[in-house]
Amino acid sequence: MNEKKPVLSRLFDIAAQGRGKLIGSCVLMSLGTLCGMVPYLSVYHIARLLLMPATGDVQKGIILWSIAAVVSIVLTMVLSFFGSFGAHRIAFRVLYGIRIRVMEHMGRLPMGFFTEHSTGSVQKTMDDSIEKIEVFIAHLLPDLFGSACAVTALLLGLGSLNAWLALAVVLATIGACALQLSVWGGGRGQEILTGMAAVSGQMTGAFSEYVRGIAEVKLFGLTGTVTRGLGDATQKYGAWEMRLYKRVTPFYEGYKTIILSLLAVVLPVGTLLIFLNPGDAAVLLAVMMGLILTPAICAPLMELVNYGTRMGEITVALHNIDEIMKKEPVAEPVNAVKPDSFDVAFHNVSFSYQDTADPYHTLALKNVTFKAPGKQMTALVGPSGSGKSTIGQLTSRFWDVSAGKITIGGVDIRDIASEHLMDCVSFVFQDTFIFSDTVLGNITMNRLADQQQVIAAAKAAQCHDFIMQLPHGYQTRIGSGGLGLSGGEAQRLAIARAIFKDSPIVVLDEALAFTDAENENLIQKAIDTLIVDRTVLIIAHRLPSIQNADQILLLDQGEIRERGTHASLMAEDTLYRRLWHVQNEVDAWSINQHTCGEQRRAVRC
Repeated sequence: MNEKKPVLSRLFDIAAQGRGKLIGSCVLMSLGTLCGMVPYLSVYHIARLLLMPATGDVQKGIILWSIAAVVSIVLTMVLSFFGSFGAHRIAFRVLYGIRIRVMEHMGRLPMGFFTEHSTGSVQKTMDDSIEKIEVFIAHLLPDLFGSACAVTALLLGLGSLNAWLALAVVLATIGACALQLSVWGGGRGQEILTGMAAVSGQMTGAFSEYVRGIAEVKLFGLTGTVTRGLGDATQKYGAWEMRLYKRVTPFYEGYKTIILSLLAVVLPVGTLLIFLNPGDAAVLLAVMMGLILTPAICAPLMELVNYGTRMGEITVALHNIDEIMKKEPVAEPVNAVKPDSFDVAFHNVSFSYQDTADPYHTLALKNVTFKAPGKQMTALVGPSGSGKSTIGQLTSRFWDVSAGKITIGGVDIRDIASEHLMDCVSFVFQDTFIFSDTVLGNITMNRLADQQQVIAAAKAAQCHDFIMQLPHGYQTRIGSGGLGLSGGEAQRLAIARAIFKDSPIVVLDEALAFTDAENENLIQKAIDTLIVDRTVLIIAHRLPSIQNADQILLLDQGEIRERGTHASLMAEDTLYRRLWHVQNEVDAWSINQHTCGEQRRAVRC
C-alpha cells in the first residue's frame, strides 16, 4: 500500500481487482437513482396538462405519466438491488484479500511486534479498520454516484424550469458543503480520529482482559464493576468522543440547518418571480415544481452529511493498516540453506527485548555459548527471569539476536528459510493454546493428514482415551465456543500436536508446570515418546524431571553459571545442588493448623 497517495486514490487502487464490476454496480445504482426522478417528471407533466391544457387527450396523458411513475419505482428497486448486491460482493472479496495479506504479513513479523502492540489494538485493526474499507466500496462510493446523479438531475430539472431558482439552491448547497468539509480541514480532525482509534483499541483490549479474568473478578466480589485499566480506557474514549462532538456538532448542525432550510431560500425567490410575472402560468408551474423538487434535493444531500466523517475514519483506518504493513518482517535469506544435522548451538549470543539503541535497555542474555548435541536432551534451569524461555524462543527465531549467532547443524538460522526452520522445530509451551476448532484440527493444525497418523500421535501423547470419550471423538469442537479441556488434557493435546508435526528439534517450555500427579505421569510418558531420537531443549523448574538430561545448563541473570550432568553438578557445591535441596524441602512442605492464639489472630483458619 502506497501511503503517500491521496486517500481516494488509494481506495480506488485497493478496489482495482474488481474495478470493472464496481463501476458497473455504481452505474446500476445511478440508473436506479435516475429512475427515481421519473415520478417528479410525471408530476410536472400532469401539472402542466392541468394548468396549461393543450390540444390532445388530457386524461390519457395523465394515465400514461402515472403508469410511467409506477414503472420507474419498480425499476428503481430492481436496479438499486443489483447495484448494491454487486458493490457488496466486490467489497467482501476485497476485504478478504486485505485480511489475508495483513494476516500473512503479521505471521512473518518478529514476536516483538506482538509484545509492543496490545491484542485489542491488533484486533481493532483486523476488524474495524479493514471494515471501514467495506463502507467505502459497498456504501459510500455507490451512494456518492447515486446522490451526485440525483442532485445533478434535480438541479438540471429545476434549472430548465427557472434558472434563478436553481441558482439560489446551488449557492446555498455550496455554502453548506463548504461548511461540512471544513470539519476535517487541516490536521486537527485527523488528530482527533487518530486519538479515538488508539484509545478505542486500548478499550477493546481492556474489555478482552476483563472477560478473560472474569473468574477473578467474581471471586473478589467485583461483578458489575470495572478494573482500573478498563475504567481508564473507557474514560479516555469518552473524553475523545467529547472532543469529536465539540468539533463536529457546530459544522454538522450548520450544514443540516442550511440543507433542510432550502425551501426558505426557494420560497422568497419564487414569490418574487410570481410577483414580477403576474398571471404567467409557466412561472407559477416552475415555482410549484421548485417547492416539490427542493425537498427531493435535500434527501441525497442529507445522505452525504457524514461523508467527511467517514472519509476521516477511513483515513485513520488506512493509517492503522499501514502501521502494521510497514513493520519489517523477519528477513528471509537470499540463498537459503537446509541443515544436514540438528544440533543446536549458541555462539556468544546476547539479546535484549528493548531496542539496543535505547540507553536504558537491558540484556536478557549475555554472551551465551553452548551446544545442544543432536538427538540428546539439554535442560535449561535457573531462577525465574534468568533467560531460559528466551533461549527456547530464539531457537525458533521469534526474535533476531542482538549479537552472536545461533546455528542448527552448523547453519546460521538466519540463513534458513523461515518455513523450513518452523518445520525443524516443535514447541510445547507452558500455557497451551487450544484453538476454537475440532480435536482433529488442533492436532493437525489443519494440515492434510491420514486419520491413522493422528490417532497414533494421540495415543503416543496419552490423549486418545479421553478424546474417544468426547461427544464426537476427534470431530468434537473444543476451545472457545466448544468443550473445555482440563489443563493436563490440553497439555497432552499440545504434545500430540508436536508428535504429529514430527520435527527433529523439540523445545519444551515448562511442559510439566501446574499439573497434578496423575496428569504429570501421563504427560511425562507422552514427553518420553516425543523426545525419542530428537534434539531436545527442555526448560524446567521441577529439577527431578530433568535429572536424566544429557546436559544441564544453569542460567542466572542471562548468563550460564554452571553446566554438566545431574551427577556432576550434585557432586560439588553448586547453585544447582542448593536449588535441588530447596526444591526437596518445598515438596515436603505442608499446611499445619495453628492453634496458637497469636497465630489464629494473625491468620484466619
